[in-house]
Amino acid sequence: MIVRPEQSWLRKLFSWRGSIMRKIAPQLCFFIVLNIAYLYLLPLLHLHGIIAKESSFYFIGISISISVFLGFRNNTAWLRYWEARKLWGDLLIVSRSLMREAINTTTASTKDKKELLDLVVTYCITLKSRLRHGPVPVSRMLGYQQLTTPCNALLQNIGLWLYQHRPNELVYRNFNHYLNQMGTIQGGCERISNTPIPYAYSLLLHRTIGIFCAIYPLLLIHDFGFLTLLFSIFTTYALLALDAIATELEDPFGTEHNDLPLSAICNAIEIDLREMLHDGLIPPKMKPDANYRLL
Repeated sequence: MIVRPEQSWLRKLFSWRGSIMRKIAPQLCFFIVLNIAYLYLLPLLHLHGIIAKESSFYFIGISISISVFLGFRNNTAWLRYWEARKLWGDLLIVSRSLMREAINTTTASTKDKKELLDLVVTYCITLKSRLRHGPVPVSRMLGYQQLTTPCNALLQNIGLWLYQHRPNELVYRNFNHYLNQMGTIQGGCERISNTPIPYAYSLLLHRTIGIFCAIYPLLLIHDFGFLTLLFSIFTTYALLALDAIATELEDPFGTEHNDLPLSAICNAIEIDLREMLHDGLIPPKMKPDANYRLL
């Protein structure tokens, strides 16, 4: 996730570092070269009687249609991103509530409560690693690396700790409610991660944009001449940028510029829980890197 510093509108307009512009730059340069080539090649075709006489406004209508098509995909990707953000926000809230309940209602020793704290923090970090399809942290998950779903095993161990230290059945019901919420959050994240937008849909959109951006200038050159380069590049930039944004948001748990900062959320959860327990091992709060990225 990019954390933008305060910038003037001019710096935002030409911002390069850590932006969508960097991702689409190779494609944009290709279409710029292609447009320049059209300016020099089309007069040669005109000598042979090959002239595109159709109105350029027809293609403007097509570009609007493609934008609507892109908008539908972007909305779908944004809904996935927003749902994922809500789920991790709920995980932060549930973790605080569970720890507060355990601190206030159980008679467990401080050492035992730190064991629960480590289990909850390990669960969050492991869930993040699994959603990013990375390895389970060895230092925090010793003995769980070979499991298919280590998060389930962790939830089970958290449940066992809560059952062993329950003061009464009423309080244990509250504990179990929090555990069920954590399981629901995990299931929601796994659903988003394991159900991408259909590949055929994305492939069709990529090809449509590529073909359209390649032939669009041919209809403009007859009416606008060298100004075609300006109009065509603006349209190409808009379509490629929208497509790139949707591609990043489609998997909100990744490590691209516009993905969720799961490591920062896990860091915030650990800081909150350790402060609640007055633990001395509070980690420093994560800050954006040199590219303003918060992972």
